[in-house]
Amino acid sequence: MASDRYDVVILGGGSAGYVAAIRAAQLGFKTALIERHKLGGTCLHYGCIPTKAFLESAHVYHQLQERERFGVTADNVGYDYQKIMAFKNGVVDKNWKGVQFLMKKNKIDVVYGEGVAESPSRVWVKTEDGEVAVEGNNLLVATGSRPRTFGLPIDGRQIYTSDHAVSLDAMPKSLIILGGGVISVEFASYYHAFGVEVTIVEILPTLIPLMDAELGSELGKIFSRQKMRVLVDTTADLQSIEGGESGVRLQVTPKGKEPQTLEAERLLVAVGREAVTDGLDGLGFEMDRGYIRIGDNQRTNVPNVFAIGDVTGGYGLAHEAYAEGILAVETLAGVNKFDRVDLTRVPQPVFSLPQVASIGLREADARDRGHELETGKFPFSANSKAPILNETQGWIKVIGDKQTGDVLGVHMIGPNVTEFIAEAALARFLEGTPWELAYNIHPHPTLSEALGEAAHAAEGAAIHM
Repeated sequence: MASDRYDVVILGGGSAGYVAAIRAAQLGFKTALIERHKLGGTCLHYGCIPTKAFLESAHVYHQLQERERFGVTADNVGYDYQKIMAFKNGVVDKNWKGVQFLMKKNKIDVVYGEGVAESPSRVWVKTEDGEVAVEGNNLLVATGSRPRTFGLPIDGRQIYTSDHAVSLDAMPKSLIILGGGVISVEFASYYHAFGVEVTIVEILPTLIPLMDAELGSELGKIFSRQKMRVLVDTTADLQSIEGGESGVRLQVTPKGKEPQTLEAERLLVAVGREAVTDGLDGLGFEMDRGYIRIGDNQRTNVPNVFAIGDVTGGYGLAHEAYAEGILAVETLAGVNKFDRVDLTRVPQPVFSLPQVASIGLREADARDRGHELETGKFPFSANSKAPILNETQGWIKVIGDKQTGDVLGVHMIGPNVTEFIAEAALARFLEGTPWELAYNIHPHPTLSEALGEAAHAAEGAAIHM
C-alpha cells in the first residue's frame, strides 16, 4: 500500500465519499477510499436508511390502527420491538453489502482505519495491521458530520443522540426531544406511532425552522392534533438536565411564560450536527462556522484538495453529498457540466408522519429578494387519492415569479410527498414555470395531481377547489 500512488484519494466512505469513488473509477482514475468504520457512513448506518425503516414500520402500524376504515378486521394487533429492529438491520445490511460490492466491481482500493492527512498528497491510516501511508495526486475530504451535544451528559441510553437511537434496547414510554428540526420530527413520528408520549422542545417559532415557515407551522398543528406536545418558541436550560432512576428532567421557558419542568423516561438530543474534522489539522483549511469553506467545483483553499458532503455544511443530505462527490471528480476529469451544486435545486425530504418536502426558495426569502410572486396552494382534502389512503391532511404550495414565470419554490406537506417532490425538482432544473407544471398531465387518481392543481392555482385557475 505504501508504495502505491493514486490519482484520487478519498478520506471518508459515507454518501459523498463512496459515490465519488465510484465516479472516479468510472472516469479511469486509480482510486483509494479510506474509511474508519463501515462503508455508507452516517446515512446508511445511523441516519437515512435505518430511520426510514423505522418509520415504515410506524406507518404500517398506524394504518393497522385504522384498519376498520378500510373494511379490514384483525385481532390483537401489536408490535414486536425486536422484530422492528431486525427489519431495520436487514435493510441496512442489504444496502451495506451493496456498497461493498460496488467497491469491488469498480476496482476501488478500500483502506479501513483512522486517517490523518499529513499533506494534500499523503494520508496516514491506522489499520488493524499497523500504520500505512496512502499517497495520491488529489485528495477528496468526505469526513461527514456527527450530532452536536453541547457538552450534555450523553450516556447513549437515557440521554442519547440519533446515533444511539437506531440501536436502543427498548421503546421508551415517554420521551423529550430537544430540537425541532428534521431529525427531531422524524423520530417524534416514529415514537408517537407506537404510543410513546412525545414532547418536542424547539427554540425557534416553528418546527423544521430551516424550511418554509408555513410547513413548520402546519406540521406543528398536525402533531398537536395527534396529541404530541409541541413547545416552540421555547428556551431549554441545558444546565438543568438531570437523569436518574425516575427518568429525565429538563427546565424550559416558553416565550412570555413562566419556566416549567418537563419529565420523561428518556431524552433525545437532536439539536443539529457538526462537521467531523479530526485528522485534518495539518492541511490548513479555511473554515466557515466549523465547516470547511469551499469555492467552485468543491475546491478548498488548499491546492489539489476538495471537500464534499456534510463536512462542507449545506443541507446535510445524502443526495446533496452524492452530487458534490460527482462534481468534484468530474472536475478533475474535465467533464463537469456545473461549477456548483445549487442548493435551490436540492430537494429537502422529511419522512415524518405526515411527510414534508420542499425545493427552492422559501416564500419569505423570495419576497425578501424582491420577487413579485404568484402563489397557489391545493389541499389534499380536495385530492381524489388522499381519502383512498385515509390521509387527507396537508397541502402543496407552488411559488412562481410573475415577471420571469420561473418556479421559485415548491413546498409540500402530506402523504408520500417525498416521492413526487422530484417532479418539482425537475421543473427547477429545467427552469420550468407554474404553467408548465399545471399543464403537465398528471395521472388520475394520484396524489401527484395535487401538484398540478397547486400550479393551476398559482395561475389563477384551480380546477378542483
